[in-house]
Amino acid sequence: MKTLVLITSNYPFGTSEPFPDEELPYHQKEFSKIIIIAQNTRDEQTHILSPEIKIYRYNTTTSFTGFLKLPFLLLKNLCTITRMFKEETGFRRDHGFNLKTNQRSFLTKKIIKAVQLSDYIKSVLSKENIASEIVFYSYWLNSGAHAIGMLDYEKSIKISRAHGSDLYEEKTERGYLPLLRFVSERLDSVFFISEHGKNFFSSKTGTCKAQLKVSRLGMNRPEFPEDISSGISGFIIVSCSNLVPLKRINLIIEALNLLQTEREVFWVHFGSGILGNVLKRMASETIGSSKKIRYEFRGYIPADEILRYYSRNRINLFLNTSSTEGVPVSIMEAQSFGIPVIATNVGGVSEIVTEGTGFLLPADFKPEELADKIKLFMNMKPEEESRFCERAFASWNQKFNAAVNYPEFISIVNSIFEKSIKEND
Repeated sequence: MKTLVLITSNYPFGTSEPFPDEELPYHQKEFSKIIIIAQNTRDEQTHILSPEIKIYRYNTTTSFTGFLKLPFLLLKNLCTITRMFKEETGFRRDHGFNLKTNQRSFLTKKIIKAVQLSDYIKSVLSKENIASEIVFYSYWLNSGAHAIGMLDYEKSIKISRAHGSDLYEEKTERGYLPLLRFVSERLDSVFFISEHGKNFFSSKTGTCKAQLKVSRLGMNRPEFPEDISSGISGFIIVSCSNLVPLKRINLIIEALNLLQTEREVFWVHFGSGILGNVLKRMASETIGSSKKIRYEFRGYIPADEILRYYSRNRINLFLNTSSTEGVPVSIMEAQSFGIPVIATNVGGVSEIVTEGTGFLLPADFKPEELADKIKLFMNMKPEEESRFCERAFASWNQKFNAAVNYPEFISIVNSIFEKSIKEND
């Protein structure tokens, strides 16, 4: 039986990466051993996993021991580091993208980090006495994917998912994500959560060795026992995201402030972040004085509690105002309860919010445009609103149901693994 080595950014620690929760139970049926290497040593463990799953925490900040070891590690891998740097800068230059000094510095740091992480992965496998029949799986197309791209183990394959923040480099602070071409050549397959992401990557890297496939994320819709309604009344609007700049929750506040309505509106936001105090103050100074619009910032709430909230209340509308996305799991969760969605048309969002399930806004929309769409839903006849709800549920059930998507993903991974073994025997 095979071993799965899963490289994550945080999971199962912290609150920013809950997605593998839905996927892991399917892997447990397939792999004899699962090892998770999380690049997070700061936060407490927030996800309860089976005791059979081994968890290692990799410190991305070089420790004193690591600092002493670093010169020897760099010298040992000098040829690899030099080759990776030359290939990346040369490829980018050939495609009209000459790296600036700060981007070259960033590239160098990323290559060194990949060397350190790959060395750590080797030490974990040595400790676990594993030398072959391994599926290396980076959950993000970032340092984890770079690191496993450097590994070479017998009867093994290397795969990665690609979401949004790890893919759409123009939306990043530096306007650059290193080593996309490297992973396209060194991995066996890259799995994109949207067609848009796959096409974007292909346009960036051109012909590559890795198989490029679309494998959508999914979530299971829990069945809650008959529950008493929470008693919240009015037109209920929900949003769910970290309170960070790219989520643009300020635009929701501005849009609600523009609503002219006699109906009672209740907006609840799930999620916390660095802009929490700023946004709460903004809401208080604008919509806080309205007699018709109420709001609540609920902070971080576990996913199962959010879904229970959806089951107990008649949610009329879900909002997503991000400037960049892959395919948001938060929208999948809303649709699984038949909640229509208004979202920005960025990344792969148009593959989940389609005609009849909600409305798409331009990436650079104005608050007035969002307010108009909210009014449109508020003024719908009950039978028309019901049709939107039915189609929203069908969207989740047909395209984002974990019970369908993850077994299919594992089947594809198995096929790639078996083909690789035959070709290398």
